[in-house]
Amino acid sequence: MTARSAPFDPGPDGHATHLVLENAQGHLSLWPGWRQTPEGWTARFGPAPHDACTRLVAADRP
Repeated sequence: MTARSAPFDPGPDGHATHLVLENAQGHLSLWPGWRQTPEGWTARFGPAPHDACTRLVAADRP
């Protein structure tokens, strides 16, 4: 992460920077790979590039 980027911004192209987390209700969330996974959530996918993670989260929405 640089001084100008935020935790949920894409990282450098192709770098595994994010996770997709899932909670007990089956909800998915994009999460920066360097942050601790919050209680009640587990990693479902990743670490992977931001784009791959956002595609998975978007595909899961009704």
